[in-house]
Amino acid sequence: MAHAYGYIYIERERERKREEALDEYVELTYLNKDEIRQIYKLLDDLEPDILKKNLHHRFSVEQINKILPQVRCSPFRDAIYRIFSSRRDGHLSFEDILDLCSAFSANCPRGVRAAWAFEIFDFDGDNRVSLDDLIETVRRLAGTDGHGQARIDRQRAEDVARMILQEMNLSVTSNITPQEFIYVLSKMPDFAHTFQFKIN
Repeated sequence: MAHAYGYIYIERERERKREEALDEYVELTYLNKDEIRQIYKLLDDLEPDILKKNLHHRFSVEQINKILPQVRCSPFRDAIYRIFSSRRDGHLSFEDILDLCSAFSANCPRGVRAAWAFEIFDFDGDNRVSLDDLIETVRRLAGTDGHGQARIDRQRAEDVARMILQEMNLSVTSNITPQEFIYVLSKMPDFAHTFQFKIN
């Protein structure tokens, strides 16, 4: 009988700690408890019980592609994974994935979401979105044809990128600072809808 009580006590302690951790994740992200539980379940389905043994286990981007088709289909998926991988090693932990999903959550404030978008579009990591970064963005958005060829050539992409800079009144410097980028994107009504997804 004492053994049974001991088992019940241990299980209750584990449940209490799980709930405390869940509450903490809710505080630190823009996700609710159901979304966090769903992300955990999706990862647990990939490698059963691995997170019970090691909550800091790092999943490969190939694995994450299976549970986040919204990112897999994005032309910026490599940049997204690079930014949200805390070790920049091509792998993401449970907490890294929570951060990623939080940034794309409908509850994430526009300014915070725009700050993450800046990180994604700053392809060379020099803390500014340059003309070259914008050209790369335009080319990725244009995509490729059935033969893998870019649908837009560099010159046309550069023309579009320069138009973007001109619209932002930044054509003189050809660079967009984080503050300028965040300010402009946070004012765009469509941005909040295009830079988000739901956890399935």
